[in-house]
This record gives sequence, structure tokens and C-alpha cells, in this order.
Amino acid sequence: MLEWRDTMSIDRGALDDDHHRLNELIRHFVALPGEEEQRPRAIALLERLRALAFRHFEQEERVQAAIRYPLLADHRSQHRRLVLLLDDIIAQVDERESAFAFGYAKEKADHLLPFWFLDHFTRGDLPLKTHLAKIPGLVCAPVR
Repeated sequence: MLEWRDTMSIDRGALDDDHHRLNELIRHFVALPGEEEQRPRAIALLERLRALAFRHFEQEERVQAAIRYPLLADHRSQHRRLVLLLDDIIAQVDERESAFAFGYAKEKADHLLPFWFLDHFTRGDLPLKTHLAKIPGLVCAPVR
């Protein structure tokens, strides 16, 4: 699992805070045992992850629009795909009528969620850092 590093900072503000919290939620999910009695806790973590991701994506897109980020349309499209993928992960982990045990669905999610975060972060979010650095004094305020 990804360890947060200072070099991963994008805005030294709300976007970084959200990225750190998203990473921590994934770490907590992955740390859960794959035993059936952990399913409610796993679902609760995934729902918190989805809510935070959705709010974060909206804020990130507002920031990108405000600075006229040239990759905004592509980034917005990535966000939509990420939400759909996360919804699919949640549905699979929550599926009680499946032929597969909770542990199997959770194990798949354990591998996919870190990739879900890291792939988008490195390919989608890190390029934003260069554009934000061109705007002196910009720090994104948290939206809660």
C-alpha cells in the first residue's frame, strides 16, 4: 500500500488533505480481515471512501475550472469512470447472494482499490501540480 510522501503534495491544502484521507481509508479497508463478520465495517469504509471521493472530485474540478486547466475535460471523465468503478467494487463487496464469499470479493477489492487511487493520482492529479505552482499563493480551502 502507498505510504504518503511530501513529494506527492499538489497544493499544500485541501486537495492534499483529501488525497491523504482517501489513501488512509483504503489502507483501513485493506487492513480488515476478509471474514464475513467484517462485511458491515468494510461497506461503511467503502461508503465513506465514495462520499469523500465524490466531494473531492467536485472540488478538484472547481479548482481546475478556476485556473483554466487544459486537461479538465479528460480529468472530469476520469472522475466519472472512477466513481462507476468504486460503485461496482462496493456492489461486489456488499453482494450477499453471490456464489463467491465475502473474503473473495474483498481480496479483489484489496488489490483494485490501491490501483484505483494510485493510477488516477499519478496520471491524473500529479500533472495538475505544475499548473497550480504557476499561481502564487494559491491554497485550496477545504470544502466539508
